[in-house]
Amino acid sequence: MKKISVFLVLILMLLASAALGLEDELINPEDLSLKAGPTEPGEELSLLWLESFVYPKKVSDDKIISLGVRLTSKINAVNANFDFSDDEVVLLSDDGMHWSGVYTIPENVDPGLHIVRYNITGNKGTITRTVEFFIHTPPLVADSTDQKAKEDTLRVSSWPLTVTSTCSAMVGKSIRVIEAGRRITGISKVLWYKVVLEDGSQGWLQASMVEEPVEDYYLLGYDAYKQKDYKTAIHYYKATININPQFIKGYFWLAKSYYRNDQVDLAYRKIMEAMRLDDRNIEVRAFATKLAREYFGIAREKLKEQRYNEALAAYQKVLNLKPDSAVSLIELGKCYVKLDMPEQARGAWREALGLEPHNKELHALLGVDLSNISLANISGVRSQRKLVQNELRQVKTLTELPPKLVDDSLALVRNEKTRKGTKVGAAIKSVVALTKSLGTPVVEKGWETKKQGDKYLVRYLCEQGAGVIESFEWLVDVDSKRVSASNNNSQLLMERW
Repeated sequence: MKKISVFLVLILMLLASAALGLEDELINPEDLSLKAGPTEPGEELSLLWLESFVYPKKVSDDKIISLGVRLTSKINAVNANFDFSDDEVVLLSDDGMHWSGVYTIPENVDPGLHIVRYNITGNKGTITRTVEFFIHTPPLVADSTDQKAKEDTLRVSSWPLTVTSTCSAMVGKSIRVIEAGRRITGISKVLWYKVVLEDGSQGWLQASMVEEPVEDYYLLGYDAYKQKDYKTAIHYYKATININPQFIKGYFWLAKSYYRNDQVDLAYRKIMEAMRLDDRNIEVRAFATKLAREYFGIAREKLKEQRYNEALAAYQKVLNLKPDSAVSLIELGKCYVKLDMPEQARGAWREALGLEPHNKELHALLGVDLSNISLANISGVRSQRKLVQNELRQVKTLTELPPKLVDDSLALVRNEKTRKGTKVGAAIKSVVALTKSLGTPVVEKGWETKKQGDKYLVRYLCEQGAGVIESFEWLVDVDSKRVSASNNNSQLLMERW
């Protein structure tokens, strides 16, 4: 564990208490990565309420994070460990319910998404809670336009909710009954809602007990967009994704509104979010292609003006939006050459060669003899993608899951048993073997894990026939070790195999 001065520990413990106490606003709640709610049936500890957090959720220069766990019942110990280190942080508490600690992140940790895993020990056993945070590296090219646009953007900090069924809310350490039909104000949402009640007190209640105005805001945004009132449209579309971060239509129309409001870089960010949620959505892909053409024009202008860093950034955005643009990879490589980065240039050209193996310009740039190109060489080209894009592809970096989290999620799915007692991993192999035996060509793409809401989506991909992708998908909660089938293929597998 890293050694931190007692003074700093005290300061960060005070910050942690403020963040979880809900009474003060010493820190911005948007900078807090928080997981909150009661324990699940079947977990070793049964707790009415449990909050675990990391502050800040986006770490930049100082590399110091505050750790904390708050409960409504006393427990014996809390310790934390990380996906990138063997360090263990022992959290401290005066009352057994409020636990806190600090940690200095080592300098050699890669930027991107990381996790801290809390091990919470009571008399009857131990449970875990996994909280995410980001290590942020500023881009090579400062984007003052993005910053100005961000400052000008309207922000939604609360929204009205209607209680749909009489329910209980956690207010401080007490339970309060909230009647159906009550109007309350939502100010943040995790598994439960943090709300402001009619008397001004703050509390928590289940998200399923309220009606959210997502569709109302969406329709208001659409009306404003049709009237070319793009600032108002932005306001409402931002509200939809604040309430529901998985609302793809909100990201899509927010991106279109930003574009119409001449905020192209913000449009780019939001369409990238939409693509991350559903990379097969036709409308999203079409708009991404349109933005890619615009950035390609910008990139060429910057290249002609010999402003190579800016051209590099623009070409990188083109490739994020349209990864199969060979001409962008070629010109990206030329930017790298001008910036005296020959290895990166060759990496970009090798990737382009994988897309256009008979491109004579690429043969000349790489010094390749066409007669020596093999299928094995071409198939290996795409593995260069990460090497080429790591400098500027911050959006991609922030969405990659830590290997430990991927391994844990995959292990839970593979070892989950179907209704007949077969492990999922073995069941999938049997299904694929049977399909092949019937004469259907199947190419196995393998396992893939990504973030989906507060859980992780684990899926097994196969290409069946000419480009038809089939998948078996499960949602995983790594803390409670719960696995649930999330599409028809996986449901049939779990019921019949």
